[in-house]
Amino acid sequence: MNTEIVRVLEREFPEPLPLDSRLKDLLGLFTALRKVRGHEGAINELTDGLLETVEGIVSGRVPDIDEETQKRVRICLDEWHLEQAENERNRQDAAEERYLARNNDPDFPD
Repeated sequence: MNTEIVRVLEREFPEPLPLDSRLKDLLGLFTALRKVRGHEGAINELTDGLLETVEGIVSGRVPDIDEETQKRVRICLDEWHLEQAENERNRQDAAEERYLARNNDPDFPD
């Protein structure tokens, strides 16, 4: 009987999900989903829709979100954008290094 009571209580009163950590997880999923191969169209549509919603919260286009929540979402979104820019710079630097190595070493493996 105790097990059933605990199960019902957990179902009816789930543990709260902290907004900041959930947003960071969600934004991290955008990056991971974009790397999946084979279903790019559907994945891009999904991630674009999710990102549009998060950006809508920040801009106020999603109604009924209080200012404090908007601020917290904005902070997470800004951090994610900075991380994306850094990742892109790292990719470009790595590509440039491969290009230079390839041009300076004829035996460089592709």
